[in-house]
Amino acid sequence: MTLPLCWTLGWGLYSNFALRLFPGRQWLRLTIGAVLVLVALISWPTSIALSSAAGSRLGTVKAVEVSPDGRYELVAQSFSDGFEPCCRVLLREHDGLFSRQTLVWERIEGNCPVRVYFPDNDTISITEWKDSAALTTTFDRDRMEVAQTLPPKGR
Repeated sequence: MTLPLCWTLGWGLYSNFALRLFPGRQWLRLTIGAVLVLVALISWPTSIALSSAAGSRLGTVKAVEVSPDGRYELVAQSFSDGFEPCCRVLLREHDGLFSRQTLVWERIEGNCPVRVYFPDNDTISITEWKDSAALTTTFDRDRMEVAQTLPPKGR
């Protein structure tokens, strides 16, 4: 989002200096100004679309919970889809360079859950809101697969 802002400010400064560079050629200033306005009109929506599609899905870590045996962790990540806050919970294994991860929970246009935890070694519980019941699912430790991605469809 800062790139088109910088370009627009740069073009504004250039048009100000163009008045001094070409004092008698108004047609040249108007042509340059029209081209710069067209490029600005194209660059703003393009950069917004690219920024919401590219880097916004990385997110920031909000919470980490380690499993009782220490081999896995639940990571709650807050990110943006370009307009709304979103959150996801990933199950990661602590296995060095080639460790795996899988999606456990995701809420588009919503905040992160209040609590994520392991009731035992192969069960995951997620409490979405303060006074709500916990959503629970299991995972296969060998294949690193979740039995059901939360929240269930239809919620």
